Amino acid sequence: MATISGNKPMARYMSFYSKGFTLYTITDKRTEKVEDLEKNSNVFVLLGYEEGIFDKDYVEVEGEVSMVKNQEIIEKSWNDYMDDQYASKEDPNILVLEIKPTKINVKSKKGKEVEEIIL
Repeated sequence: MATISGNKPMARYMSFYSKGFTLYTITDKRTEKVEDLEKNSNVFVLLGYEEGIFDKDYVEVEGEVSMVKNQEIIEKSWNDYMDDQYASKEDPNILVLEIKPTKINVKSKKGKEVEEIIL
């Protein structure tokens, strides 16, 4: 997920849970990423790319982030990595980033646009 930090792009590896076209990810509310999003809520997400695999289709998502506290999403998004980062699923520092897409591009494995969806 890429944000704007200062006036420069900054990309971070994130895992996502989706419900319809909306993406959700968990982060710590004390991170620089949250500070960036408080100043500029626009993000860019690249889904489907795996290192060393160039023969897959992938999706590019442009969207706006809302920061929410949603225990249901925390439960559905939880993974083993988070056990090492947080005291529990109820940790008060956990924040859910809700990404509402404004534009979705589906790209073929060769980078050719297959479909553009503007929401």
